[in-house]
Amino acid sequence: MNCPNCGAEVRDIDRFCGRCGAEIAKGSQEAGQQQGTYQQTSYQQSYPPVDTRKSKLVAGILQLVLGWAGVGRFYLGYNSIAIAQILVTLFTCGIGAIWPFIDSILILAGQVPVDADGVPLKD
Repeated sequence: MNCPNCGAEVRDIDRFCGRCGAEIAKGSQEAGQQQGTYQQTSYQQSYPPVDTRKSKLVAGILQLVLGWAGVGRFYLGYNSIAIAQILVTLFTCGIGAIWPFIDSILILAGQVPVDADGVPLKD
C-alpha cells in the first residue's frame, strides 16, 4: 500500500506514514476498489501522538554528552550523519568532536525540527 499524502510504501498494519507522518485509515470498500486501500482521514497533516515522538531535549543532551559517538543523531534516525561524526572524531584524534558539540546546540535551539522520518520533535 502507498501513503495517500506522499506516496511512500506503508505496511497494512501501519497507522501513520513513516516518511510524512500522515495518519492512514482504511478506505471504504466500494465497487472497483481493492480491499485494503487507504485514504487520509483529514486534510490537515497529522502526526503520531506526542508521547511517541522523539524529544528535542533528549536528542540535544545525548549529542552533547555522547556526541563523539553520534548518539544524538542515532536517536533521531540520522545514521549517516552519526557515522560521519564518529569517523571525523576518530580521524582527527578527538579535535573533530567540536562538530557534535555545535550540533547539540543546533538541536537544542530548534534548528533540527524533525527526525529522519519527518516527524516533528516534541519540546
